[in-house]
Amino acid sequence: MSRLLRWGIGVTLLASLLFAAFFLLPFRTWLPGGTVADVATSEVVNGSAFNRLFPAPEPGEQLVFTQEKRGFSEARLKQGDAIKALLAISDTTTAPAARSKFEGSAQQLKGWPLVEQGEQASALLVAQRFQVKVIGQGDGLDPTQRQELIAAFDLDGLAALRPARDARSTRAALAPGRLQPVAIPVPVAKKEAAQPSPATPEPAA
Repeated sequence: MSRLLRWGIGVTLLASLLFAAFFLLPFRTWLPGGTVADVATSEVVNGSAFNRLFPAPEPGEQLVFTQEKRGFSEARLKQGDAIKALLAISDTTTAPAARSKFEGSAQQLKGWPLVEQGEQASALLVAQRFQVKVIGQGDGLDPTQRQELIAAFDLDGLAALRPARDARSTRAALAPGRLQPVAIPVPVAKKEAAQPSPATPEPAA
């Protein structure tokens, strides 16, 4: 093999490695078998499933989605050109430490623990898994306004969400026509009543 050919193969391999490093690795969470924060993607709810659960904007307002990825979705609540708040849902499976701030919370909203984070943010933990967060922008929102926005999310629908793997298992279990084992009783044979033995004829004299 000529030196020029060897150099050509080496450069090609190096270029392939650089391509993988710079272009594929940032999207590894979307690749089959990938992970998000060391959690398999099949165990994390995709951000697209959260979008329909955000509150509908009031007249004069607009909800603009700005981020969507595995385990997270975020939107801006705008009124005209001004941003009133950032709204977000995240699957804390990828960040268990995010749940620690709800431990011992004295506040609840619709039965779920609620915490206030500084003067601008309120957060709710739904089903011990999903964090719903509202962060005031500009002049900000008071805690009551932030909590009203959180309550406007479809929290029951959020609590019912399952990652793709669990959803497939549930659909398979509830599939129409799926046969369930049925116990079939086995008839017990009845004992026949004893019949008298026929009399033995007497020998002829």
